[in-house]
Amino acid sequence: MTAYRIFDPAVEDAVEGLFHVEDRYFDMDTPTYIVSPRGVGDQRQLLKNSFKKLVLELRPLGYLPRLRRVIDRYYISVTRRPPPSPQRYTRNVLLFAATAGTVFLDGFLRSNNPIFTRVLMPGTPVFVNALMFTLAILGVFGLHELGHKVVAHIEGIEASMPYFIPAPPGMGGTFGAVITQKEPPTNRDALFDLGISGPLVGFAITVLVTIIGLKLSFVVPAEEVVAWMALFPEVRFQSISFPLLIDALASVLKPTPEGMTLLLHPVGFAAWVGCIVTFINLIPSWQLDGGHISRALLGEANHKIMSVAGIVLMLLSGYFIMAIMLAFFMMRTGGETGAPLDDISPLSPSRKLLVLVYLAMIVLTLVALFPF
Repeated sequence: MTAYRIFDPAVEDAVEGLFHVEDRYFDMDTPTYIVSPRGVGDQRQLLKNSFKKLVLELRPLGYLPRLRRVIDRYYISVTRRPPPSPQRYTRNVLLFAATAGTVFLDGFLRSNNPIFTRVLMPGTPVFVNALMFTLAILGVFGLHELGHKVVAHIEGIEASMPYFIPAPPGMGGTFGAVITQKEPPTNRDALFDLGISGPLVGFAITVLVTIIGLKLSFVVPAEEVVAWMALFPEVRFQSISFPLLIDALASVLKPTPEGMTLLLHPVGFAAWVGCIVTFINLIPSWQLDGGHISRALLGEANHKIMSVAGIVLMLLSGYFIMAIMLAFFMMRTGGETGAPLDDISPLSPSRKLLVLVYLAMIVLTLVALFPF
């Protein structure tokens, strides 16, 4: 341990307590330390654990360390942590209220058709179906983002509450929800957790919504549908491609024999939307949730390759506008997503196993708007 100081003593005590400090200097205005891990065993694991402890010690002091490797030496640089933002939720509440209104109106318009009101569900008020649709859509989007929020809180990362984005009726009533975070995750494990937490929660809610939606849906003769189209010319039926998740659950909950048609309740349609949202978020591109997952698993260079592959998958699946937008933002940012403070340490084995769950969710929620 060297005897001289170049920076805040509390910071240097933390660094020296967890690492062997071989040298220290200022890189421009940034205090930088050349370090090696303490202890006996797997040096990479020792480095990973010590750096994680260092982040936990420095965050309350208002600093963030960053670990990098140059050839065979490890460097820790220390910068100021962004100051905490004031706790204001007015905008979140207003956007949530506006989104709840547009989603409810969308659900009301979907429910207020004579096939439901006169034939299939004559005793059920339209607003009841609209309310169920609203709860289903907001549940999928909102709890997805809260999954990210909870993990960010566990990791000690400041993150906002969800910002809901209203959309015109006819488009589901919402463009989704987002949260913002002010600082990078600690390491690849934390980046992976932040990426997969939202889709995992959203997928679980989508499964629940699918079960409820299918139980509320109807299996009717195909000729009956033709008769309704003649009787109610203002109603238009649209055939949609089901993902494997809905297909599998429908085969158990609402089997549809030949000559019959499955007519989705609005909550069933909300489940279909939930599958689309989950699938898009799992695309391994740029700063989508799947992009964070692939970045954590594969590193920066391979993540850029996977980002291109993700865009190709979106094009093949029929999400042309989304693919073009994603490609545009990738070109503007160089394809890079937020690097963790420790981008050296590998992903833990347990999280590598979770990649199988990630791949399963992609397969189960894939809604091909343009069949392969």
